[in-house]
Amino acid sequence: MNKSLSKKISHVVSSLQVGGAERFVIDLCIEQREQGLEPDIISLGHHDDPLIAVAEGLGIKVTVVRGMKGLVQWRLWKAYRNQPIIHIHSPAVLMVSLPILPLCLERKIVYTRHGAAKLSTKRWRRVHQFARRYIDSICFVSEEGQQIFHDVNGWEHVDSSVIDNGIAMPREQEVVPHPQDGRLRIGSVGRMVSLKHQISLLQAVALLPEDIQQKVEVHFFGTGDQMPKLQTFSQQHLAQSTVVFHGLESDRSKIYNRFELLAVTSETEGMSLAIMEAMAYKRAVVASKVGGNGVLVKEQLNGWLFDFDDSDSLAQIIQQALAHAETLIDYGKAGRERVLEEFSLQRTQNQYQKVYQDVGTSI
Repeated sequence: MNKSLSKKISHVVSSLQVGGAERFVIDLCIEQREQGLEPDIISLGHHDDPLIAVAEGLGIKVTVVRGMKGLVQWRLWKAYRNQPIIHIHSPAVLMVSLPILPLCLERKIVYTRHGAAKLSTKRWRRVHQFARRYIDSICFVSEEGQQIFHDVNGWEHVDSSVIDNGIAMPREQEVVPHPQDGRLRIGSVGRMVSLKHQISLLQAVALLPEDIQQKVEVHFFGTGDQMPKLQTFSQQHLAQSTVVFHGLESDRSKIYNRFELLAVTSETEGMSLAIMEAMAYKRAVVASKVGGNGVLVKEQLNGWLFDFDDSDSLAQIIQQALAHAETLIDYGKAGRERVLEEFSLQRTQNQYQKVYQDVGTSI
């Protein structure tokens, strides 16, 4: 088999919930198909995951693999065995795939780490120690994520590269201008889990004077185990503000046109798709100084940065953004221009194509 000439690619994800990595995989499949490739998606999630309908509506084949331990591996192998390129996008998928990796020696296996979490427990070290023999290339979406992974796991002899995530750009007419009504709508997009630390956004709003709180809205898009905590805090401490939980929403225009400022409060981040998408919709960004956030968000250009869990600084930035609506507009324009120049999906796919074509060797 000449793996360098293969057109078929299977992207393997842990689910097709509304997350940045999952949306990126769908967009990447669309770009690959436009370049003459034959991508599909294998998901270990549920048959009713929201993005399955989105992917299938775009003509992307999705295979859902579920079942008891052992049966999952058998079904995965049936899905893998006819595909010359297996692109794994999740550590959880890598763990489940361990028993069948020795059967995949004739396949090109690419592993992308979309986050920068250390995964340094003994269990994860064993997973990556075993998988190292069978992974041909490992990719990261930020230099920080690459450095952390290699510091923990080694993998000195495996092909390693940083490939910036790209996004599908909305057309100019899809971008709704800011309302200019004296209010500030702040958006939070992504899973509601402890790592994302959205509680610090609500804490920052709670620090604002009451007359300022009345002019602030917070819009959450996503779900997760932290949602009840966020809802309770809102009810107890933010009676003066409007806080809306929209749940899962797959239509990006309905997400990013709903607010003027994206807030990213994470403890760790790779190269945030939410930040890039917000910039594409001409939205300013305020983000914690972690991972790739500082690469995307430039002070005095397209947004603000603050130290992780520093709600006082975040509150000051929110007040500044509310007082200077014209700054939000300027930052939004600059953000879209930057995405157009540096983070196109075509550029990302071209870089992955080089990885796919490099035959490489597992060790």
